[in-house]
Amino acid sequence: MTSPTPTPRRQVDDTQPIPAVLPAAAAGPGPGADATQAIMPPRTGPGAPPPQATQAMPAGDPPGGTRTTQVVAAAAPRRPRWLVPGAIALVVVLVAGVLWWVLSPTTTSSSQPAGNAPVAVPSGVGPAPAGTGRTLDVAADGSKQFRSIADAAAQAKPGDTVLIQPGSYEGFRVPTSGTDGQWITYQGAPGGAVEINGGDGSDKGRIDLSERSYVRIAGLSVQKANRFGIYAENTSNIVLDKVEVADSRHGGVVFLNGSAITVQYADVHGNNSIGTDAEMEAISMDNVDGFEIVGCTVTGNGEEGIDAKYEARNGRIHGNTASDNRGPNIYIDSAHDIVVSDNKVSGASGPGKTGIMLGVEDYSDTRRLANIDIVNNVVTGNNGGGIGFFTESDGTFSDVRILNNTIVGNETAGLVLGNTRLSGTNILRNNLFAGNEQDVKGRPGTALTADHNLFAAAGVGTDQVTGVPEFVDQPAGDFHLKPGTPGTAAGSADGAPPADIAGAPRPAEKPDIGAYQTVE
Repeated sequence: MTSPTPTPRRQVDDTQPIPAVLPAAAAGPGPGADATQAIMPPRTGPGAPPPQATQAMPAGDPPGGTRTTQVVAAAAPRRPRWLVPGAIALVVVLVAGVLWWVLSPTTTSSSQPAGNAPVAVPSGVGPAPAGTGRTLDVAADGSKQFRSIADAAAQAKPGDTVLIQPGSYEGFRVPTSGTDGQWITYQGAPGGAVEINGGDGSDKGRIDLSERSYVRIAGLSVQKANRFGIYAENTSNIVLDKVEVADSRHGGVVFLNGSAITVQYADVHGNNSIGTDAEMEAISMDNVDGFEIVGCTVTGNGEEGIDAKYEARNGRIHGNTASDNRGPNIYIDSAHDIVVSDNKVSGASGPGKTGIMLGVEDYSDTRRLANIDIVNNVVTGNNGGGIGFFTESDGTFSDVRILNNTIVGNETAGLVLGNTRLSGTNILRNNLFAGNEQDVKGRPGTALTADHNLFAAAGVGTDQVTGVPEFVDQPAGDFHLKPGTPGTAAGSADGAPPADIAGAPRPAEKPDIGAYQTVE
């Protein structure tokens, strides 16, 4: 199957002043709402339901998109004809019923989270099972079974591990999928760098995973790709573990129309090297259902750092360091049911680029963003502001919760509100604003419930705390509040995450404002 051209990154002029217009407020969530409570996505790995199939979307869906449908194939049980004495017929019916119950595949149903409910928090695919098959050894110097990764990949079967010795290698396209519980792993061997720095696996990527599933790539360094570093279209159940992707001309790690994707502990830097004409971003999740990006370092890229866009959904972006990208460092664009939590986000350098941005661009058919949690992040020193909303021309935002973030020292403003049409329940609570050019830019309307936030001067909402907080060691990046400084024991427990960005538990009553809980 020929892969469609990936969704190009639209070059949006977001440098112009943003009108300060917001519509009218609704009440906050009920007491005890927990912004980090999880609704897990479909399981993967041993014992999980079968992978989803894809079919072309009808008109009106994103170009080149796919729609997922659960594959369930089971023959209807045969009923015995009533041509035998009653006792024998009864036995036959009972046996048939037992066999039907045992042999029929299990189906699962997935309900859309309620608009005001906390976002679904997937656990991601997680570590792939250890290889249960053969080990296919690769060494560029010819000292092992195979000299090239492509030659080993051609022989790999479900359960096999392709073990790659330190050295320099050509790019490759993964030719075979693993199976549930029998993943195929491409693993860098210890003792030195395994660099994929010559040739491309396809015209899309140096490593191309398109149309594959149950594949794990671990410990490889992908360098200077002509287009994308790692590219995957129409994939499911993929793990990228401790990979480096550097200096691609276009995007670094690109997933398009996939499901059940994990990118963990990756180092993604210097991509989009041709500048603003580059397609895709450092890490792109475009129309991906069920993903996790965790523990990654995403820095110095020429466009966005981490981007979930165009109906990306059921995802979690957490525990990452996203810094010094042109920006935004983390961008959620026309997507829904996503948690952005426990990230350190700093130094977005482009004009108008905030550290974390929620946007609706015209390329999206739905032009909607819904059910997003921005929780426990530290957002500092970004050129266009800390957290911002952006609408290219028209779109809707609903059910956005911004809770317990530390937003310090950003140009433009800590929070940038534009011509954003809000609906549903939108919360701004327990956020710490300090040292920004201004705390809030724009006029929040009644569709935003704001309370228990710390501002340098009079801000927005109720139960405000004003003042200048003192941090334990701001130059070293330690934004714990000093005991007794403004913001300590001044927050609301309503919706506050049970633990702070460092994992320290928050008290059941009167937690600190911001991403950190003071430890005395």
